[in-house]
Amino acid sequence: MKPRINIITIGVDDLERAFSFYRALFDVSDEQIGAGEDHVAFFLDADLSFVLFPRDQIAANAGKPEVIAGTPQFVLSHSAGSATEIDAILDRVLIAGGTITAAAQQSEWGYSAYFEDSEGNLWEILAATAAN
Repeated sequence: MKPRINIITIGVDDLERAFSFYRALFDVSDEQIGAGEDHVAFFLDADLSFVLFPRDQIAANAGKPEVIAGTPQFVLSHSAGSATEIDAILDRVLIAGGTITAAAQQSEWGYSAYFEDSEGNLWEILAATAAN
C-alpha cells in the first residue's frame, strides 16, 4: 500500500464545541464545511479533509466494544481505488502483523474496513465505489 492519507478524523466528546473551535481556528468558508447529524468535515484542500466525529462512534465503527482507555483519539484514512485493493491491503496487514478490527463491508460511505498497526494505531481504508 502506498499510503494516501486524505482524511484525518479525530474523536470528540462535544461535537458542537469542537466545531466552533475548529471553525474559528481554520477560518474556512461555508463551502468548505460539510456536516451531518454525527460529524463535521472541513475540506481543507482538494485532497485533505479534517473530520470531527464522536469518540464513542469511532470506537463502535472500529470494532471496539466501548470507549475505554486506549480508545483511538484519531483515525488515519487511506483512500483506496477499489474494494479489491482494500481486500489486498487487508491481506498485507495480517502478513505484516497488524490486526483487522472491523472487517470490510459496504456502507453509506463506500467499501471500508479498519485495522490496527503493530502498535495499536487505527487506520481506516475506504473505497468510495461499490464493492467489486
